[in-house]
Amino acid sequence: MLRGSKKSVQTSLTLIFFLLITLVFLTYISYFILSESKKITTQAFDTVSRDTITASAFTDEEIKSVNTVMQNVAYSNLVKEHFLTYLNKPAADIGDSYSQLQNIKVLTDLLTAIMGPSRPVDQIYLYSLDRGYVGVGLDNTNSDDSVRDMPWYQDFLSSDSNHYVFCGQDERLSKYYTYQEGSNFLTVCSKYLSTFYKPQGIIEVKHSISSLIGKIKNIDTGLYHEKIYIYDMAGNCIYNSAEDAYAHAYLLAKPIDEDTPRDTPVHVSYEKDTHLFVHVSSYSGFTTIIAINNHDLYRPVYDFIKANVIIFLIFILFILLLSYVISRIITTPVMKMYSGIAALHKEEDGILHDTLPAIDTDIIELDTLYAAVVEMHDRAKASMNREIVLNNQRLQSQILALQSQMNPHFLYNSLATISAMADEGMNQEVITMCQAISRILRYISSDKEPLVSIREDMDIAGDYLECMKMRYGDDLLYDIRIPEEMMDLQIPKLCLQLLVENSIKYSTKSVKAPWKVSIEGTLTETYWEIHIRDNGKGFSEEDLSAINEKIEYINQTDMLPSLEINGMGLMNIYIRFKTLYKGQHIFRVSNQATGGALVTIGGELRS
Repeated sequence: MLRGSKKSVQTSLTLIFFLLITLVFLTYISYFILSESKKITTQAFDTVSRDTITASAFTDEEIKSVNTVMQNVAYSNLVKEHFLTYLNKPAADIGDSYSQLQNIKVLTDLLTAIMGPSRPVDQIYLYSLDRGYVGVGLDNTNSDDSVRDMPWYQDFLSSDSNHYVFCGQDERLSKYYTYQEGSNFLTVCSKYLSTFYKPQGIIEVKHSISSLIGKIKNIDTGLYHEKIYIYDMAGNCIYNSAEDAYAHAYLLAKPIDEDTPRDTPVHVSYEKDTHLFVHVSSYSGFTTIIAINNHDLYRPVYDFIKANVIIFLIFILFILLLSYVISRIITTPVMKMYSGIAALHKEEDGILHDTLPAIDTDIIELDTLYAAVVEMHDRAKASMNREIVLNNQRLQSQILALQSQMNPHFLYNSLATISAMADEGMNQEVITMCQAISRILRYISSDKEPLVSIREDMDIAGDYLECMKMRYGDDLLYDIRIPEEMMDLQIPKLCLQLLVENSIKYSTKSVKAPWKVSIEGTLTETYWEIHIRDNGKGFSEEDLSAINEKIEYINQTDMLPSLEINGMGLMNIYIRFKTLYKGQHIFRVSNQATGGALVTIGGELRS
């Protein structure tokens, strides 16, 4: 921050929070994108590699199925026996001799049995080396055509093994399929050896690649738009899912040889924008290639980054709003502190600190606030400290004075009551009244503690009610309903008796008997209340206004005025509640809807 370029608190905090949270989130999102992008790329490579292995496995599975049938033919002794009979017949006898026809029928039945009802292959041809063949499957003919005329014969002879695998069309079988895919056949050719392991013919087993194509099409290639190619050992493409020439061009540039890894997918970047995954089967020698455009391969990564950028922009807006809200929350109390900081800046005993040092915060509001605090602190320190000490002493003295005023106030009212009872000739009642007053006076003068339990104060209020009951008889009715759970709560001493006394005093003057007084307590989880009701005329509007004005004056000025005996009552109780409960008190004066006064006292529950 440059010196001299001062900012408001809210602007400074908004900028700091915005930059801090943005930096943290940007660091996190960058790390998250990089790590997840690597994971997605690795996952994409692994998925395509698995697809390459799966497609190659499907091809090997089809070839193995064809090869199994070929081996069943090659190792069948019955087939060898009847094929030998077929070979040993003179050429002139072929097709004419009944025994030869019968032998061919048995040979055909044996080959058909080897194929079985599940037909794992479509065609079996059994060729002699010089003339003729027997066919079973789609083509059940036998012919004099020579195996040397077959288009694959020279490739078969030039192969290094006794087996030759290839894929191509066969005109003899194409007519049995109405679609082009079915007319291509996986073919396994093998030398047919006699019992003495001498070549006596060639076995050719064929199976349409339509089954293989169906399996390959079931591979899910939608995510990366994979293009699958399958090549036989000669480099002929037997299946392709697209017309582009990437895979074929790659094989021409790098033909498969002995050094090419087998059974392991090889990833090749081709012409920068294309990825090839090449898998060569060690079983069949067939090559499976999956070609993917660079954009398709990294599309999940691009989508992931795009989504996170959008999230980041949304989060930036959210951070800006959050920073503004946080700074607003922080600066509002700071401005409120401007007027009250002098009172807050105290030790526990209320004494102000020593002289404050001069500082420069580079923030306009805080500089102004601090300058005002320093000035106010220096001027008010001496006078305020002195005032705090004097006020604390005055407060303690006034509480004791209020407590001591209870004695003459109660005695004054009690003597007036006894005088009235004596005039009426209530001698026994006067005796009982004097005994009750004696107990009450002992309670008042027993100690100087300003707080007592509700149970203790209620006992004294009960004695007073009994005294009044003796004087007024059935004209006075009262009921007390205070939960046992409230009895141990602390209240100012002698407040219940005063409130009951006021209720009886003003009720008897304002309405005819019977006079009713009710004391009811309520207790919640956070506060307690005691309600004192009577059936008198209640408070006049002038009385309520005067009482509320006095309460408001005390609340605003914190002044605790001294009161005359005749004016003690309600205000005395309010002052003691406010002082002893430190503002956590309840005090309400009102009239009931059905008539009569209602005074409510209470306080918050203390832990």
